[in-house]
Amino acid sequence: MTYKKLLYSYSQVYFENDRFYHLKDETRPTRYYSNYLDYKLLPSLVSLKEDLLYLKVEQKDYPTDYGMLFFPEKVDLPGEIQNHLRVADFHLEKHLIFTCSIDNLSLSKKAVNGISIRPLSVDNRKCYLEYKYQQNLAYGKTYADEMLVFNEKHLPEPGSTVYLAFDGNQIIGDLTAWDYGQFVEMDDFSVKENYRGQGIGSALQKVASDGFPSAILIAEEINRNMYQHQGYEEVSYYWTALRSSDRN
Repeated sequence: MTYKKLLYSYSQVYFENDRFYHLKDETRPTRYYSNYLDYKLLPSLVSLKEDLLYLKVEQKDYPTDYGMLFFPEKVDLPGEIQNHLRVADFHLEKHLIFTCSIDNLSLSKKAVNGISIRPLSVDNRKCYLEYKYQQNLAYGKTYADEMLVFNEKHLPEPGSTVYLAFDGNQIIGDLTAWDYGQFVEMDDFSVKENYRGQGIGSALQKVASDGFPSAILIAEEINRNMYQHQGYEEVSYYWTALRSSDRN
């Protein structure tokens, strides 16, 4: 199993053919990462054009007009495909996959006095839903409302554990840990701006990674130095293409 396939092993496939998996979630129509084509093999330019038409029809009733494509792991895009996508207003992005032994993970050793780390529970669920809603408003009220309905029904998602950082009764950070056997992916990570630089993010990661041999994550090139400084090593990559009037 490739790293990319491992990282998306909890995803539900809507449709599959010999070229791609189609991920589609009509309960979250504005969320790009819930609605996309994931290619098994690099498509020809002719096939790519056909697939984009297919995706457009599938999403014709969505409130926003967008398209997202995932390409196979460790495959660079030929010039003709890059050119076609750019002319069609797609933004291309390279996603890096990093891994690190938990024993080698270099995290801040600052003491976080007065801050507690707790898993999501019945007692703090309502507070967390409001915290995430306020975060998601940065992407528009439609998106925030859509995610609130989903989160109320589905959090925590199968395979995941949500960890919260509290200052008293106030949530000031969160992290979702995904269990991939020997790997833990620490995703959807945030700390409130006025609490950053105090070791709270490291405290969340330490709790979330406890009991796992290794950590795995996906990052953009801009964050390479930060993760390498923490001890992560690049093991793979893949490309995505996104067309949207308001990429977020």
